[in-house]
Amino acid sequence: MKSRLSLAIATLAAGIGLAIGPVNVALAQNASQLGDLVGARAAGGESDLEARGYTFIQGGDAYGNAKQAYYWNGRNKACVRVETYDGRFRSITNADAAQCNQRSSKGSDDGKAAMAILGLAAIAAAAAHQDNQHSNASNNSAQWDIGYNDGLHGVPYHNVARSDGYSEGYDAGVQQRNQNTSYHSGRGGYAQAARFKDLQGTDATRAIDTMTVRGFANVDTISATNTIYGIFYNRSTRQCIQLTMANSRVVSADDIQTHPNCR
Repeated sequence: MKSRLSLAIATLAAGIGLAIGPVNVALAQNASQLGDLVGARAAGGESDLEARGYTFIQGGDAYGNAKQAYYWNGRNKACVRVETYDGRFRSITNADAAQCNQRSSKGSDDGKAAMAILGLAAIAAAAAHQDNQHSNASNNSAQWDIGYNDGLHGVPYHNVARSDGYSEGYDAGVQQRNQNTSYHSGRGGYAQAARFKDLQGTDATRAIDTMTVRGFANVDTISATNTIYGIFYNRSTRQCIQLTMANSRVVSADDIQTHPNCR
């Protein structure tokens, strides 16, 4: 069993030269910090949003008989989109400041927009293409919007048009859905379980410390090229978790369920 210090040092060393884009943690934090409100009744959720400094800006109809609303936090300069279905918050995602009638940051880039924005135009495009089941391959932007919406809500991948836009949008929607539910332990039922999904995208050394605080022990460490795989086991909850680390950050956090040392 390797110590936390040796694993942290190996993780920091592994960050050099990995050909992946940087994880934009600052952008992800705004909506992910509200993840506990997903599934809450809309009336109570609105009160909680206001208590956390968010102000309602505008709202309207959304895809699939849902409702959408945009809230602005002046202190954090954060705009979030809240989708409500059947009287409950179905999703909370980051939105561009312009959707909250604010001026967009000059530092915003296309990557941020792709991950953070599903605004009124996206909803309209998805609704307009609902009947033809994504058959318009020429409109790559609309296909991205449809793919994002499908991935965000966990419906099966359905790229009939064989569009790269749909594929990229679906991946972005899945990532956003994972961020929205990062508070969840990944298990169902009534048994106790420790959180770990919220560590994805965070500093690797800090994540290792957090795993220790939550009752996990580092039971194995695997090095592959510029990536470190740390295996952690929680005897109380019987969770076997793998943290994939590169560039000094946690690229992914996954419940692998079994490992020779998870016992």
